[in-house]
Amino acid sequence: MAELTSPLTLPSGLVLPHRIAKAPMTENLADADNQPTVAHERLYRRWAAGASGGLLITGNLLLDRRYLERSRNIVADRHLDIDALRRMRDAAAECAMIAQLNHAGRQTNRFVASRPVAPSADAGAVRMMGLFGAPRELRSEEIEDIVAGFGRAAAQCEQAGLDGVQVHAAHGYLLAQFLSPHVNRRTDRWGGDVRGRSRALIEAVRAARAATGPGFTVAVKLNSSDFRHGGFTEDDAEQVVGFLVEEGVDLIEISGGTYENPALFGEVGELREGGSVKEAYFAGFARRVRSRAANVPLMLTGGIRSRAAMVDLLADGGVDVIGLGRPLALDPDLTRRLLAGEDGITLPRYALPTVAGVAGESEWYETQIGRMGAGREPKPGLHPVTAASRFVGGELVRGLASRRRRERMASA
Repeated sequence: MAELTSPLTLPSGLVLPHRIAKAPMTENLADADNQPTVAHERLYRRWAAGASGGLLITGNLLLDRRYLERSRNIVADRHLDIDALRRMRDAAAECAMIAQLNHAGRQTNRFVASRPVAPSADAGAVRMMGLFGAPRELRSEEIEDIVAGFGRAAAQCEQAGLDGVQVHAAHGYLLAQFLSPHVNRRTDRWGGDVRGRSRALIEAVRAARAATGPGFTVAVKLNSSDFRHGGFTEDDAEQVVGFLVEEGVDLIEISGGTYENPALFGEVGELREGGSVKEAYFAGFARRVRSRAANVPLMLTGGIRSRAAMVDLLADGGVDVIGLGRPLALDPDLTRRLLAGEDGITLPRYALPTVAGVAGESEWYETQIGRMGAGREPKPGLHPVTAASRFVGGELVRGLASRRRRERMASA
């Protein structure tokens, strides 16, 4: 029976000294050219100090600077400063570190791009406070270039000394959009049945594997479900897990939801009622696919707060790694304290309306991350309205001001 302190060796050979990992969270700390900064170094040095040597998964590195998730994402394209990324990695040298790779697709806010891209245009804009424009449909050759971009970015991460990459296919971003029949209504080889809708993800995994050497970890973050009618279901996700096993991935992180249906923030109430571990939003799906995952370790992220729940999840055999995101934005020493036997953490609750609350809640934790990047400690007393205003104001100013600059760099 695995315990929190049990080591784990991934199929790639990467050894994790214990079962708690820092899950990926948006940092939004890059400079105006979307390069890693000293703030990233401070942040990861701080997280490493409390991680007891465990796995750190970075916030997403975007593949295309025209279509960002946040205006200050790091962009892993031909302009990436490898030395700056290496310094970020070296700041947490005592820990394993893998970089999350992503393309935002239709979840690019309108300040960054007035017209984002998607597998299909039929599903329209992301419905969230008018923050997203209607997308255009990607051409087949554009999809092929995006897929190849995962390989190019993985090679850059290996060159910078990271231990691996995680291909992001969850939370409604582009690869998750391809998986969802609600968004992906294509009839060519990139759409149709689950196998066709999985093609972009599988080809991205293959590109990352082909571009890197033996021992380099290739992981995937996958939704258990979109939690919407006509979207990506648990039945679909179980099939995709099987495809990923066939590809020989090294770790699958399970999460769920999109901006429009934010299960990742615990907004899908029924999730709390299913399974023996109510605080772990997606534990039921992890148990369901454990046998399908075969020897590929599963990491579960979402709503896990107490040490008792973590112990139960590992003991039940459905989960191999516990992913902590927001708790580590509020208490960067939490991993060390959990391994020492302390109980866990209770996070603040928000009274804003659901959709506004999602933006504000996300920004609340992003602000805590920013404080650590500036060399300060998190501030639990930050008001959520302040955080929500910071999100809209910050993205409005930075997104619009740098749009032409990003377009010029993308075409240079």
